[in-house]
Order: sequence, then C-alpha cells, then structure tokens
Amino acid sequence: MKKLFIILCMTLALLSGAFAQPPEVKTHIVFISDSHGNCEFGERMNNLLRSVNGAYVHSLAIGGSSPDTWLRPNQRVISPLGIEERGYFGEPVARPRKLVKTTTPYFPDFLLKSFVQNATSKKLTVINLGTNALAPANLKKDSEKMVRVVHEHGSDCAWISPPNSRRWTNEKTDSYRQAISEGIEAAGEGGPSNKKCLLVDSGKLTEYPASLPRGPTVDGVHYCWNPELIKRANQWAEGVFPQIKSYFELE
Repeated sequence: MKKLFIILCMTLALLSGAFAQPPEVKTHIVFISDSHGNCEFGERMNNLLRSVNGAYVHSLAIGGSSPDTWLRPNQRVISPLGIEERGYFGEPVARPRKLVKTTTPYFPDFLLKSFVQNATSKKLTVINLGTNALAPANLKKDSEKMVRVVHEHGSDCAWISPPNSRRWTNEKTDSYRQAISEGIEAAGEGGPSNKKCLLVDSGKLTEYPASLPRGPTVDGVHYCWNPELIKRANQWAEGVFPQIKSYFELE
C-alpha cells in the first residue's frame, strides 16, 4: 500500500509539472516604447499583440527614451517611468500598471536576452520611438541602426512613428516619420519574412484635440489621463495593430 501511495504521488507530481509548462510559443514579440507605452496606448497594444495565436509578448516602455538612448553601449539612461510586462497568448495585461525606476538597456543586449529562450519561434520586434529624438537627422541614423540590429537577431520589424501632438506641428511630426522611413530604407530587408521593416504612420491615425484646455491631464503630447485622450489612445492602437497583423500575416 505504501509503495502504491508513493507511485501515485510521483504520478501526480509529474502530471502537475506537465500542466505547469508554459504554452508553446509560435511568435515571440518584443515591444519597446517611450512614455506612450506607459499609458493606454501601450496597454492596448500589449493586449492586441497578445491576441496573436501562440504569441509571447515581452514589452518594455521607458519614459523619455529615444533610439539614441537605446543605442548607447556604455552610458545607461535612467528613467523614473518604466513598465516591463510579459504575457502569453490570451493573457490580459495585469492592472494596475505600475511605473518604476528603469535603466534603459543597450538594444542589442536586450534583444539577445529577450529572444534567447524562444530561438525556434517566429520573431517580431515592434518599436514605438521617435517623439524624444533630438532631430530628424539623428532619428534617420539611429532608426537605421536599430532596424539592422533587429534583423541581425533574426527578427522581423515594425516601427510605429510618433503621433500628432499640440507641441509639434503636423509637419514636424511628418518630418520625423520621414526620417524613420529613410532609416528603414537604408537598413533594407531582413528578418524571417525577408521584408523591410514595416513603418506605421501614426500621423494618419492620431489627432491631438485642440479643444481640450491645457492642465494636469492635458500636456499637449501624451494620450493619457483624460477620457478623450484615452479614447484616442485606444483608437491609435486599434489602427496600428491590423497593419502589423496583415503585413506579417499573423494568425
């Protein structure tokens, strides 16, 4: 009887371990962002990316970050506004989303560590940076570098350009989008799909409402805190995701 009990316990332990295994990852998605990712846009994008069949999503949003700060190998930029999140297909984003002090990692090292456990899955890196870039010339150079790094790590790439804001004119927003476009062109094709990095034009998906009075919840840049801005943040994400899904033929 004692022997039978031991065998039963071992069997249950094995079964428990089997059920505890994480689901099979078909598509490993990395999503990096500046402070737009800290707000409802980032939350909605995380949930949408987790809707991809067999997805595992690792996201890191760092307020104030830019391609330049992600590309510094020996100078780490620290921000008090960081959110790192992980989730499998169908898992909702945990609430509340807490901002913590975060050191911006060196982009090649970050991708290496993120993708190493999912080497056989399809890889996709989604970048939402550019609002904090100093000038279009810098952004063109740095976006080319980032796209090349993504492709070197065997990943496809999608870049979400900065949204419209009241701080910038729409013409300035478009100049930053154009700089990213030129960087992507210079980087060329790559990744498992052998395509160029997809550029999603946020300027066509966003409009910062001119009627909202400036105040604690309306800073002219972020789509956060205010009900109207939160609605627009969700609409922005819902305009971005179908383009990524279609371009890379995600399930």
